[in-house]
Amino acid sequence: MSQNPSNKPVIAVVGAGPGIGEAVAHRFATEHFVVALLARTEDKLRDMAQTINTDVGAGTAHIYFTDLRIEDSVISAFKRIRSELGPVNVLVYNAGARRVNGKALIDTTSEEFENFTKINLFGAFWCSKLVIPDMLAAGKGTILFTSATGALRGMPGLSSFSPGKFGLRSLCQVITREYQAKGIHAVNIIIDGPVDGKLIGGVVKRQWERNGESEKVAEVDAYLVQPRELAHTYWFLHTQPRSTWTQELDVRAMKEGLFTKL
Repeated sequence: MSQNPSNKPVIAVVGAGPGIGEAVAHRFATEHFVVALLARTEDKLRDMAQTINTDVGAGTAHIYFTDLRIEDSVISAFKRIRSELGPVNVLVYNAGARRVNGKALIDTTSEEFENFTKINLFGAFWCSKLVIPDMLAAGKGTILFTSATGALRGMPGLSSFSPGKFGLRSLCQVITREYQAKGIHAVNIIIDGPVDGKLIGGVVKRQWERNGESEKVAEVDAYLVQPRELAHTYWFLHTQPRSTWTQELDVRAMKEGLFTKL
């Protein structure tokens, strides 16, 4: 039974969580999209869906429990989305697995490397394969990958993170070269700096407080990427005229160092 009786366009936010995923989902929901939220954590998904449905309207957000390390789980989720909501018009692959505290390559287990790479790269490959056929049939579609500085340069302690993001960047370029002329707009969005969220942003702000850097706490948006403001960039990329499509974009807070150019 369709849960999208008005046939609204569909956005699938993969790796949806508090922060960028929720902000992007909320932004597109306000533009009359129906939202599919995909992740492993049930409580967080339900909270996000409830917030969006309360703010925008009942039936706007739908949840799909998905383990991005397992191809069959991804396939099952997208089959349900297609059946319940319709073909995906916009895919946002926001999943990312990384360590807060780095670990040297020789101390990194094969299990961690495999699991992180599946989340950072394989999941994007599987999701893209599942949505591209319908986008080709429609003659249009948008695929937005949330990437990181680690996609451009390896850093100590990130041996289980950077290789997957390097691969994600390449995957986005492949999609562009194979399908852009057929109407599919793929963008690799490099978040060049910490995001103001519970994980990295929380660590950074606690460090500021310990160091007595009160000016940074008071001016947080100059130092940390704000998810709700970043969501406007995702919407901008989706709505770009086809004569001026961006394939890769790096963003950072005003006072963040230019990591990607070092």
